Amino acid sequence: MGKTVPPPREKPPPIPDFTGRWVLDRTELLEEYMKQSLGTDHVKHKFPKDMTVINEIQQIGNSFRMKVITRGGVNETCFEVGEQWQEQDSTGDTCTVTSKWMNSKLVTIAEGRKTVTVTRELRGEFMITTMKCRNATSRCIFSRDNKQAS
Repeated sequence: MGKTVPPPREKPPPIPDFTGRWVLDRTELLEEYMKQSLGTDHVKHKFPKDMTVINEIQQIGNSFRMKVITRGGVNETCFEVGEQWQEQDSTGDTCTVTSKWMNSKLVTIAEGRKTVTVTRELRGEFMITTMKCRNATSRCIFSRDNKQAS
């Protein structure tokens, strides 16, 4: 009697390439998400409709350098998918962050006073960023900008 040959494994989906300069096109439910993630004391005004957010991403395989540029300043993070790191959240508290691939989506989970999950996915020329904290979920839709990332 011969050996049983296991069925072929499904090939994992290719890792998407997020490299590029992404400009915020629109948001959905951002204010409620900010209240949940930052707390009502930190949300003192409505976000301007013309808020400019630029997300510059450099990716080589599982290594990322993300730079978020807003009127309030620049926040830069470098990480390797699958590794854990410490960073300060927007309230100044230290949190532990992990990242992983879920099919073709990049998921980062920041755990501190609150748990925040951010999922990034590519859909054509758009990067959809879904943020979850407690019972609030927001989406930021970024469009690819053809300018050179710095």
